[in-house]
Amino acid sequence: MREVVVVGAGLAGVRAVESLRAQGFAGRLTVVSDERELPYDRPPLTKQLLSGTMTEADVRLAGAEDLGARWVRGTAAVGLDRERRRVRLADGAELPYDGVVLTPGAKARAWSGAVPRAGVLTVRGLDDVRRLRAEVDGGAREVVIVGAGFVGVELASSLSGLGVRVTLVEPFGRPLRALGGTVSGVVAEAAGRAGVVLRLGTGVRGFRDDGGRVVAVELVDGSVLPTPLVVVAIGMVPATDWLAESGLALPSGRIHCDERLFARSGGGSGAPDPRVVVAGDAACCDAVRAADGPVALEHWSNAAAQGELAARNLLAGPAAAEPYDHVPSFWTTAFGLRIKSVGLPGTGDRTVAEAGDPAGGAVLEAHYRDGRLVGAVSVEQGRLLSAYARRLRGERMIASGTEPSGT
Repeated sequence: MREVVVVGAGLAGVRAVESLRAQGFAGRLTVVSDERELPYDRPPLTKQLLSGTMTEADVRLAGAEDLGARWVRGTAAVGLDRERRRVRLADGAELPYDGVVLTPGAKARAWSGAVPRAGVLTVRGLDDVRRLRAEVDGGAREVVIVGAGFVGVELASSLSGLGVRVTLVEPFGRPLRALGGTVSGVVAEAAGRAGVVLRLGTGVRGFRDDGGRVVAVELVDGSVLPTPLVVVAIGMVPATDWLAESGLALPSGRIHCDERLFARSGGGSGAPDPRVVVAGDAACCDAVRAADGPVALEHWSNAAAQGELAARNLLAGPAAAEPYDHVPSFWTTAFGLRIKSVGLPGTGDRTVAEAGDPAGGAVLEAHYRDGRLVGAVSVEQGRLLSAYARRLRGERMIASGTEPSGT
């Protein structure tokens, strides 16, 4: 293999570049990114960077440019020709490859209706946080955040800490509902103590503007929230539109890959392509499964582990490639709470509080499906999660026909 192209310069892409060089790949290595920025870490953006406890220099992924790769910044990939083995770029250039690592990541889901020209933001990348911080520093002391998933909750925590009056709107009735159990209630109480106004169980009908600038949010229940600033945090969509003609992307926009991270053709039903591997937010991997099939993960640890293994397997080839066996893990902080998880919490049929007390703001909940552990979530009980991670790894190895070592 003489030429490898990595599409995407987030964490998964950078880990892939590092892995390729660590495995001894000495050929031509090109990294394509639609951002002009040097590679950076995303988790701190909505927390430490927005709150000012970290600088932009602190969030850079150190060493990414010291690996002898050619970097193509500010130019998006617009097509993948697998027959000719070419990545097409927006400027008309084509990059030949013997192998390609797809780590395109995701982009913030846009509001589907009409949006005022100014004052309505989404947050995904570094530029987005710059714009949001500029609004706050420019005098916006009130914000409505639409969506109480991870990004919405993290933004609410950071902005309230800056003295901004925050209203958090969530149509599904509870924040961080993907974690299941009582964690949502613990987070909601902490948000209330921080001064955040929670409007749960109602959605947004639309926005009012004055001269193109947002001035209010209209809710489905008929109420109106005056505000000079809105952040729409309603999830992410895979950045895979450019793969529409490649035969790789699923209807959901994810890229289906087998257990060794080789991309599957035919919308996920075809044979793996030995020259194309996938990692990160856009990957839907056979090795990460819930009851109804493969699950996509938008976690830092998943991007890092998949990026490293995808590159290694690309060089090894299908015959020698290793299956992805990483136990998913996630952590965040919000309103003074440390929230961590392992496995796939929220995908079970039974949740059991096995340590702590939700009423006291500290709890560990285990999630089971058909009597088997599938995940665990902790609030201020993170030291206990390592035991659950070991149990999950053991169950996965048994399910794959391999006896786990150790305890």
